[in-house]
Amino acid sequence: MANEESDTTDSYPLEKVLGNAVAYVTNEALVLAQYEIVYPDKFPTLWRAVDSDAFNKRMNQVVEHLGGPPDFYLLRDDQVAPPADNYPEAIMREVFDVFQRARRSVLRADMFMAGSTLLADHPDVMHLPEDPESAGLFIRQATSAFWEHAEAAYIRLFSFWDRIGQVLDFAFFNIRKFDQNGFNAVMDRIHANAVPMDRRLKESSSWKRLRAFQTSEKEDGLKWLLQRRNLVVHSLHLHPLPTDVEGVFNSQFNHLDAAHRDKLRPREPADEAALLIGQLDKACDLFSAFLSVVELAPQRKRDRRS
Repeated sequence: MANEESDTTDSYPLEKVLGNAVAYVTNEALVLAQYEIVYPDKFPTLWRAVDSDAFNKRMNQVVEHLGGPPDFYLLRDDQVAPPADNYPEAIMREVFDVFQRARRSVLRADMFMAGSTLLADHPDVMHLPEDPESAGLFIRQATSAFWEHAEAAYIRLFSFWDRIGQVLDFAFFNIRKFDQNGFNAVMDRIHANAVPMDRRLKESSSWKRLRAFQTSEKEDGLKWLLQRRNLVVHSLHLHPLPTDVEGVFNSQFNHLDAAHRDKLRPREPADEAALLIGQLDKACDLFSAFLSVVELAPQRKRDRRS
């Protein structure tokens, strides 16, 4: 055993392995950026770069509405500014940061889908081992990596909506503790408690759009996303499933009708990547509606005059 470890160390010295690790990490960031550039309209964002000034102004208004500090105070010489409540800005920043992670995960999954599919269809594009079995192992590993990244993307997309729920929980109920109340629970509480008391909220097209997404079982709806997220977290890792094979998937979901079960079934890599992009697109499409709903919550805006 000792000789085997020595042979391995000699073949792969630590300096070389660490050098390859640094190169891999650096190259991934570069390739992700290049992949995004060649598909400029494929991966949506919360706002367009050309709208940055207007977006920043809107964000400042939302943070102030939630009770965050204004840009400035009007003070007499003998006055000092009141203590700032930085929680509103912090939870909005969390929304942005988690969205960027979710978007990057979707981009990475799509890139691995494209790369692994090309490798499987045209193995000659890379210098794979001549032995067919060894070459097949590389191809299978590349395909498996796509499914791993797809799982991470689903989890992060749902995490983004829980961050949205965190903001709504604070906006409508002044709740800062966020242990278990995810987006679903907060939306249901708003529907049960705030909507009946507020005609503007009840008639708001933004609220209706957000509520429709929350209750939708379509492939770009939250219910479907929750079921797919629960599938990979609690029951089954993503991988191609032949439709004629009984197994964990059918056993776990045999209480559902065939059409519903097929909606949850993992797809071919290209179709699975398209589902991820569809969920990302829906998140971006509804972000303005989310901001409008926040602005319908009770205002905590501070007076600029102290």
